[in-house]
Amino acid sequence: MDIKIVDSKGEEAKPEVALNVPDAETTVTGELLTNSVGQMFNLMPEEISKNKDKIGLLIDYAKSQTDDTSPEAIKWAIRSLQNKVGTPPLGQAWIPYLSQYAYIKLEGLKFQKEAERYERT
Repeated sequence: MDIKIVDSKGEEAKPEVALNVPDAETTVTGELLTNSVGQMFNLMPEEISKNKDKIGLLIDYAKSQTDDTSPEAIKWAIRSLQNKVGTPPLGQAWIPYLSQYAYIKLEGLKFQKEAERYERT
């Protein structure tokens, strides 16, 4: 017994060929990624544009911590950073607090790479 697929007119419909194309890795950059990270901290659009440089610094830090550049992985790395450094001092917001730490860590990595250039392997 064969089962046939019919359309709304009752005529046999030819099955569509599904292409098995692997999902491309989602890479969101620029404004979309900045807005996405800003929304993690419940920032309004005008606050996101005001803190764009600091959010960009957090994104750069997150990219240095993971090979996966998907928005979810970047957000996960930033959340991990939040857990690592703890809550900011009373009266200080998350973005400046985390971006200051990220700046120090990124500069440290730069200095470490520069020093490694002089060392013999």
